[in-house]
Amino acid sequence: MTFAPFNLMAELAADPANGWSIGSFGAIGEFIRNEDEPAAIRRGENLVEIVTPRGGMRIAPQAALRPVAWDSLSSDGESWSHHLAFCCERPPTPPQVIRDIGCDGGALRDEDRSARLFDIGVGTGNVVMAVRTRDEGLIGILEQHTGRSQASSPAIMTQILRAQPHRVMLSPAGRIEVFQPIPPPEGQSPVGPHTHLLLKLVSKDRPHSSNVPIPDGLQSALSVHPRSPWRTPLGERQDFIPEIDAAFSPHLDNFGLPEDRAVEEWLHRMLTTGAAPEFAAWPNTRRGRAKARIVLRRLAAAGDARVIPWRALNDHQPLEIEEGEAA
Repeated sequence: MTFAPFNLMAELAADPANGWSIGSFGAIGEFIRNEDEPAAIRRGENLVEIVTPRGGMRIAPQAALRPVAWDSLSSDGESWSHHLAFCCERPPTPPQVIRDIGCDGGALRDEDRSARLFDIGVGTGNVVMAVRTRDEGLIGILEQHTGRSQASSPAIMTQILRAQPHRVMLSPAGRIEVFQPIPPPEGQSPVGPHTHLLLKLVSKDRPHSSNVPIPDGLQSALSVHPRSPWRTPLGERQDFIPEIDAAFSPHLDNFGLPEDRAVEEWLHRMLTTGAAPEFAAWPNTRRGRAKARIVLRRLAAAGDARVIPWRALNDHQPLEIEEGEAA
């Protein structure tokens, strides 16, 4: 049977426990909704739209998408999280300059379709981060700098913070719109839909962090962030819920990485044969090391005492992150 990514995307979108994002390294928009939050939901052929008072999302794939699933280490020394990205081929990044897109005729809400939309020149490959506004001051400075990089004028970010435009993330999978305000530079992102913009990371012109194991040549057009088996929907720590972890297993089976499977099989073989961790050939890639630690943590959560010496030796290092990622 031919797998249709859209059917899976629509199924996942119907569950408010799943968060979503469109973005590239340093520029990302997230759509999150509460189970009891009012939401207008529309489903059509190859189309899903969800709009809440805080933001919205449209899934409408315009390119072939490949699902890639993985789990990632958390920094607390015990837990992990799940990820599923719908990926497309990454084209060369167009010039990262401000671009006037015109009125946003594709806006999710009728009342936003006459507002002006500007690509602010921070996206990479297939991803665009745009702002939508009717504010004349912001429109004026963006028009003045059309064709130039955002870095050419610090006044642009000053005007964006003042005008508080909607942020619109665009990709071949659809769009995410964020209506909530942008926090001040030292403030915290609001709960729910929000955006992140870190120009130092944007300057690297990469589709994602080196800790994201999406194969070379691909980038995420839309990513799903399922509920964590270790955290509540608000991100608070909770006791491990194995049913939530098990619910993600079919995605790892169907769309996981060959390297991950090889590492997991190797580690299970080592444990079954009683190999000593001091003499085992620990994985020599960043992703291999991360996956091996996740396997050990998953077995530890299931009460497998065999992993105790393995974790003592191999699961105590800090996360391998890049400069600026922690922000």
